[in-house]
Amino acid sequence: MFVISKSINRIGTFGSNVLKKCVFVDSDKILSCHVGLLKRSFPYKTCFTKVSDISNSNTTSAQSGDEQSGDHTVKYVNITKGNKELEHKLKILMLEVEVLRQQGDLVPPNTFFKDEHWGHLLSLQTRTSRRKYLSFLFKLSKKKENEKAKKLERQREKKEFLALNPKETNDIVSIEEHATKYELQYNSLFLRFFDTKINNFYNKKLIDAIPFEQKLVIDCGYDQDMTSRENRNCAKQLMFLFAENRMHSDPFDIHYANYNKESEIATALLKYIPTLYDSDFPTSVHEKSYLDVFPKEKLIYLTPHCRQEMEIFDHDAVYIIGGIVDKVNNEPLSLAKAKKEGIKMLKFPLDKYLLWGAGSGKSLTLNQCVAILLDLRTTGNWEYALRHVPRRKLLSIENNKDISQFKKDKTPIQFKRQYRIQKSNK
Repeated sequence: MFVISKSINRIGTFGSNVLKKCVFVDSDKILSCHVGLLKRSFPYKTCFTKVSDISNSNTTSAQSGDEQSGDHTVKYVNITKGNKELEHKLKILMLEVEVLRQQGDLVPPNTFFKDEHWGHLLSLQTRTSRRKYLSFLFKLSKKKENEKAKKLERQREKKEFLALNPKETNDIVSIEEHATKYELQYNSLFLRFFDTKINNFYNKKLIDAIPFEQKLVIDCGYDQDMTSRENRNCAKQLMFLFAENRMHSDPFDIHYANYNKESEIATALLKYIPTLYDSDFPTSVHEKSYLDVFPKEKLIYLTPHCRQEMEIFDHDAVYIIGGIVDKVNNEPLSLAKAKKEGIKMLKFPLDKYLLWGAGSGKSLTLNQCVAILLDLRTTGNWEYALRHVPRRKLLSIENNKDISQFKKDKTPIQFKRQYRIQKSNK
């Protein structure tokens, strides 16, 4: 495959254009197209021998169920799950990726590709979207290469430092010298806390919260309504949500409801939290609905699409947050679901307490919503709880004297109303 692409690159523009037209048709026709171009441009037996070798190797790899791509072996079965049609598309896709690499596009090395990368490329319908994703993977691979190089450099510097400053462990140090040397293992006021100890400390807070603290439900039943990218983004937000909750002084007892362990969001979340399914992990995962776990009269669905605003925090209620990232699909799915199930709905009073900037969306991430609920539950103060809304989304008032003049001694609603009137009169 590599020899074919390299030879076509030498043929010129005509060969590349023909390849672009043929790349989505059939792998056998593509190979015959390569042979025809090579016959017209390079009438040498060596070229035909290479093409035949590649054809034979592709046939052999197809029978064995994997593909040799450079120094990396791609397992077809792990990606296509035995689907012959997907396997056929995957072979064509790999050829397209190799051609883009030979054309000078931003394509990562074959060793960087993982099964989920190929699976996501198969789900992309347009050539432009695939090139954008390959460019993203290329930048990600370079970032990891730089991090690895920096790590090796730090290790080298550490070895040089230790070589120049060897520790005299065999020498007996006097008490006076031991007392005057301030560092770990000598005279120090602090003990070293390892990551394991810190994790155990935070997890103990969640274990204590299970029987005593208020419940919070994350509805994970929207995986079919999100794209692959949105599912992965949602999984990352769920990981941040878990960390935000357990670091708070008064955490919730979190329950994941409508959780499908075979879904894409569950697969991504398991990579962030590998111990999620352990029996001693301080978070409850339910494959069934929250209606089967909690009393319906206590449930309150928090959705930004409803009309009724949340005024005070109900300490007896079980709040539900929809685990959805709607960058593409902006339909009110959580509103429709809550109406269908007959659950009470509320939304944060964002417009009442905040002045939004022009062109900024009012959407909040899942971890920001949980952080707002945590502070609101503890303090009951909306101004303090809404500090978790990103400042970039709000109207900047630092350098605006008119706004600061109107804001003095005004409630948020009075301030916003008078500011808009003043702005319209200018």
